[in-house]
Amino acid sequence: MLTRRFFIGGLASSFALGANRIFAATGRAPESGRPELTFGVVSDIHIAMAKGGAGLDLHYCTETFKSTLARFRDAGADAVVIAGDMAHFGLGDELLAVGKAWESVFPNNRAPDGRKVEKFFVTGNHDNYIGRARRVYADKDVARAKAFSTDYAKWWDLAFHEEWKSVFEKTIKGYSFVGFNWMIGDCNGKIERFTNEIPDWYFKNGKRLDPSRPFFHIQHPHPRGTVYGPTVWGQDNGDSTKTLTAFPNAVTFSGHSHTSITDDRNIWQGAFTSVGCGTLRDVGFSVPGVKLPDAGYENYNANKKKKNARELNAVKTMDVLNRLECRQEQLVRVYSDHMTFSKREAISGGSLGPDLVMPLPAAESKPFDFKVREAKAMAPEFSKGAALEIKLSEGRVRKGKRKVPVFEIVIPQADALRNVRAALYDVEITAADGSKLSLAVFNDAYRHSPDTPKGKAGTVCSVACERIPKGAFTVSVRAVSCWNRRSTPLVKTFQGCSS
Repeated sequence: MLTRRFFIGGLASSFALGANRIFAATGRAPESGRPELTFGVVSDIHIAMAKGGAGLDLHYCTETFKSTLARFRDAGADAVVIAGDMAHFGLGDELLAVGKAWESVFPNNRAPDGRKVEKFFVTGNHDNYIGRARRVYADKDVARAKAFSTDYAKWWDLAFHEEWKSVFEKTIKGYSFVGFNWMIGDCNGKIERFTNEIPDWYFKNGKRLDPSRPFFHIQHPHPRGTVYGPTVWGQDNGDSTKTLTAFPNAVTFSGHSHTSITDDRNIWQGAFTSVGCGTLRDVGFSVPGVKLPDAGYENYNANKKKKNARELNAVKTMDVLNRLECRQEQLVRVYSDHMTFSKREAISGGSLGPDLVMPLPAAESKPFDFKVREAKAMAPEFSKGAALEIKLSEGRVRKGKRKVPVFEIVIPQADALRNVRAALYDVEITAADGSKLSLAVFNDAYRHSPDTPKGKAGTVCSVACERIPKGAFTVSVRAVSCWNRRSTPLVKTFQGCSS
């Protein structure tokens, strides 16, 4: 009897032994010209109804989504992928708003030149959790009636004019796309058991997937142990990783963590390829795997799990960065011998860096293998002649709004000539008595296009004088990459509040 374990293990072995035969290298430079397939990718749109259901919440509306769809349309997209969390409160009306936005850009699923553009949308935890509907509708019966998860088929048909399936497949210009909707409860952020259907689906259907070309697997949480490294928030329970190990031609797309796609680890290559989608809603401040002080970032909140988180936040004098002003999108082009990934900021439309090129077949050359890339990773460096500026000023503590004297440490933007971005800054303040204060400051420019003011701006680290002993002190600042590579420090001595 052929068991699922034998099928997956045996298939993986056959690919490993016969890779050179099945995936013959082209031996030439990537082709240019017209791609065989072009598709846009976003995740975590989080369209939300206003309190009481009186239209959309203006902070969670469809305007950015429509702008992104228009860019995809103009770039010749054959399809658009959404990797979950279309609705914020799990309401059917929120999905209707997504469908209406789609129709405004692609009426009858067509671009202006007449080409058909396919929707490939999967659901996430926010789409599926009925409990959030009560945040909009106080009446539990109304909330239940409005929740998408009480009648998947009805709402899906109304919003997208398609048949609802928990797992579905589409062939788009000869390439297979397989989607797995979030079907089991809400998230826990650690081990997301969002569906039980991945092993069974591939056991029944995997053998007919063409091994000579990539296919695309779409789900909301990250496949465990792939993109952004093993510590990223929002990984699944491991079913996808175990199953897809047998398919070196698989390319997954996932969201959920809101981690920036400027992080070099948003593409992972191991037994298969995994791609993180960022978010079209609010890009977070996480740099997975980089250890922070207990206070976390000075320009963000301390981890609530820390017993003294309230006290740590209370002494900070830097504002919490605005999550809502940063959103991201990707455009994928598939050629016969390579794929390209174009990353853009969705609000400004600015580029987030050069296109990434992944050779095909992906089973042979793996430029996005983490071990290879980490070994080659360089530190971001400050420009020659760059210097810190330190000045005394006045600020407010975050909690209580008490006015206090502060030191402002002006940190210049780390040099981008290497195309290595600073994700954060390590700031170490050493007082005359030898005591040290270690701080971490998130580099907001890390999330933004280098062509925008946000992307060019330096960072001002504000520290209350009361956190540092009186007298002279020395400041040392290092720029830190997502690979945890640290720059040569900028160092400056300051006389302090009083000598």
